[in-house]
Amino acid sequence: MTEDDFLEALFKRMPRPPGELVIPPGDDCAGFREAGGSLLLIAADQVVEGRHFLDEGAFASSPQQVGRKLLARNLSDIAAMGGTPLYCLSSVALGSRHDAAWLDRFFDGMLDLARRWDTHLIGGDLARGAGKTVASLTIVGRAVESRVLRRSGAGDGDGFWATGLFGRSFPTGHHLEFEPRLAEARWLSEQGFASAMIDVSDGLLIDAGRLCRASGVSLFLDVGAVPRRGTGTSMEQALSDGEDYELLFSVPKEKERRLGREWPFRDLPLTRIGELRRAPAPGIFDAGGSPLAPAGPPGWDHFSR
Repeated sequence: MTEDDFLEALFKRMPRPPGELVIPPGDDCAGFREAGGSLLLIAADQVVEGRHFLDEGAFASSPQQVGRKLLARNLSDIAAMGGTPLYCLSSVALGSRHDAAWLDRFFDGMLDLARRWDTHLIGGDLARGAGKTVASLTIVGRAVESRVLRRSGAGDGDGFWATGLFGRSFPTGHHLEFEPRLAEARWLSEQGFASAMIDVSDGLLIDAGRLCRASGVSLFLDVGAVPRRGTGTSMEQALSDGEDYELLFSVPKEKERRLGREWPFRDLPLTRIGELRRAPAPGIFDAGGSPLAPAGPPGWDHFSR
């Protein structure tokens, strides 16, 4: 069973809550309708010692970097919906290797990033864990309901686009220093270019597959067009490594040329990497129509590691 299989089964067991739940489980954020045409967005994510950050070796992380990453992962979920972050709550179970001084620096990193994005830490919980440090954060944001971006909005013939570069996020340190694509996603939403969107946390292929299943489309991926992080990054790494926190999104064909002309973020690469087509059984294929089967796993799955 994969992580996605487990979650699909779990969602079926969960009763729909009363009230104005517009976006149920299965997207980057849940969304509740507010007065005035806006949605309240809510998401949660975590960092686990030994998985999302290391204390020792060539890839060791400082406490500030760990705190920053925890918030940045959640900001990326808000970005994937075209939203604006507002508040967050953090819970930390401090492991045996870390003390109050480490925790203080952890919050330095989180609060520095929070100030940049006008996001306010309003509560949470602290505990002493028995083993490794685990920290979780819940984020609250807002989006305009008519412009919110979901995984399910892609259409037949839409182009498939990506921001940034992919692969080797962990060894290059990108996973600690990435910039959540909040401004870029809001622009895509406000200008009406994107029809569906997801951020890449588990790997380009696995996250693209999630968007395809939600939208009922197949992706015909131009593998050679996928932009790689540095000359030492293989195509396999670009497709499967994960922790890139870039945006994947669909654009209706008639808007693609204008997107290329009007994209204002000139320091950030914007690349068309494929095309989406309506399909009864969504999948991912190469540009020639052959099923795309990577040599290894298509991305990070916690149930297979």
